[in-house]
Amino acid sequence: MKLAERLKITNSEDAGGTRKFNGGLDRVISVIAIAMTVYHLYVAIFGLPEWLVHRPLHVAFFLCLGFLMYRGSKKKDRGAGIVIDLILAASAVFVYIYILMNFERLSRYMFMVTKLTAMDYFVIVLTFLLILEITRRTTGWSIIIVAAVFVIYTLYAKYMPPAIRGASVSLKNYLAYMFCVSDGLFGSTVNISSTYVFLFIVFGCFLEASGVGKFFIDFATHCTSGLRGGPAKASILASGLFGSISGSAVANVYATGTFTIPLMKKAGFKNEVAGATEAVASSGGAIMPPVMGSTAFLMADFLGVSYAAICRAALIPAILYYLSLWFMLDMEACRLGMKKLPKAERSEFDWKSFFKQIYMVAPIVVIIVVLLMGKSVFRAAFLAILTTIAVGLIHDPKSMSPKALLKILDDSGRSAVTIAAPLTCAAIVVGTINLTGVGLKLTTIIMRLASGSLPLVLLLTMILTIILGMGLPTPAAYMLVAVFAPTALTSFGVPALTAHLFCFYYAAFSTITPPVAMAAYAGGNLAGAPAAKTGWTSCRLGIAAYIIPWIFTFSSALLLEGSILMIVQSAVTAIIGCYALAGGVQGIFLDRKLNWFMRIVTLVCALCMIISGTVTDLIGLALLAVIIGYVKFFAKRQPTLA
Repeated sequence: MKLAERLKITNSEDAGGTRKFNGGLDRVISVIAIAMTVYHLYVAIFGLPEWLVHRPLHVAFFLCLGFLMYRGSKKKDRGAGIVIDLILAASAVFVYIYILMNFERLSRYMFMVTKLTAMDYFVIVLTFLLILEITRRTTGWSIIIVAAVFVIYTLYAKYMPPAIRGASVSLKNYLAYMFCVSDGLFGSTVNISSTYVFLFIVFGCFLEASGVGKFFIDFATHCTSGLRGGPAKASILASGLFGSISGSAVANVYATGTFTIPLMKKAGFKNEVAGATEAVASSGGAIMPPVMGSTAFLMADFLGVSYAAICRAALIPAILYYLSLWFMLDMEACRLGMKKLPKAERSEFDWKSFFKQIYMVAPIVVIIVVLLMGKSVFRAAFLAILTTIAVGLIHDPKSMSPKALLKILDDSGRSAVTIAAPLTCAAIVVGTINLTGVGLKLTTIIMRLASGSLPLVLLLTMILTIILGMGLPTPAAYMLVAVFAPTALTSFGVPALTAHLFCFYYAAFSTITPPVAMAAYAGGNLAGAPAAKTGWTSCRLGIAAYIIPWIFTFSSALLLEGSILMIVQSAVTAIIGCYALAGGVQGIFLDRKLNWFMRIVTLVCALCMIISGTVTDLIGLALLAVIIGYVKFFAKRQPTLA
């Protein structure tokens, strides 16, 4: 009998090359996943061990899970491939045991007290190879190529062009630094992955199992049931509510898209529009307070500012983003001739039942309150998880039974692999920058190319962030650029928080930007639409994502800075601008078609209104009057589209 049959392996045909074990080995995976989750919850309560104990253990856990869960290729499992993966998983365990056995000696290296042996270097190289391989399996080649470029630079810096030339580091010194120094391979990026990023993955799994996620979706569906294009608007609300918890836009697409995409298709939306809508809405979850897919905590840690400051600054841009998508889909529904459902056909929302279940939002409230009180993210996440368990017990005791709890812990460990792997691979880049100082050189290059022009610096930073973020979860994409790109912006006088938010937004929306638009491709897969077509449709529907960061860079009022009057003026005119932007892109305004000339006028109006400033607002209002006049008097003979 073949080994795959003995182990009862089911070969899936998805792009990720995942495998499912139906026998005893699946229980082994579950034990590892549960142990991983329990360990991380334990340290959240009782504190972290030494970094050389805690961080490598986090890496060892996801390496073991990853090699057992993900095949090395899309081909069906064969005996040799399974054996290799078992050896790789065992190698991860060996690496961690070796670290524990040599803890004292390895930890003294950073004080230059001890020298490494040949066996040490073998283990270090093995660790690098294991991390690169699991990243390839879960995320693809993009971040591996970036990491390889930085490693090559480190080893051959003295041979590089003058602009980035530096002192080369020998291979032995590089490997030793990356493995034994707290700023290297097991540095801040792995620390972030092993602390609050993992805890919020656990929190998301508890939310879904407890029924809170379904509560959000049901609430969104009922709120939009009578609206034109209701299912698409339900997707916006549901993904905005649920997606803020998830660290992965792709995971959010699958969590809410399995429900919303079929409804959108049934309502009459094209396949690619349904898939793109879910992708754009899911990607926006990363920028929506309060949780922002855990990236808000990364940024707060990086900048040394409070979590509340991040959420405060991100609030209006996130609302503008979702309003723009809402307007886009309303006009798309108008184009398709969709109408509001008559009151007689609408499903009545049971407000009495809703208020009876209002306790379902308690976990989100707990997170906000605890963090605003200045408590640690660890404590906030742990208390939110406990609150979710209590909510689950009230809502459906079976959802929090011992068996169900084990299933949640199991799912949490498994879900962490696809986020922890690229974050750890990103640590190679971050560690290399810490060692060589090449980040300063990259910043200098960006500034030289820009020739003293802030708009050009913004453009180069935007392009670089999108390219580096392709195919990565938002936390990993942000960390790749956060170590050097914002410095170029701050050198032009842009505040540090604004600079980091600028990079963060484009890192988040690399998931809907072709050619590697992972969230869009996931949405297209669920909708049965071509990947490329769904990707470009996502760009069209989410066009505000590419404009808003530019606007808040030049207008701090959108980040809630300045007088109340200035903030209100900026917010109101920006909302009008978002409507005009949707109208210009879709060619519809107040339910009537626009010709190409008026579409251009509408787009100019949109930009003037979104850009804060009295002069631009007045120009925008004048153009808005022209557009309304055209629609009311010159286009009035045309029948309305809805």
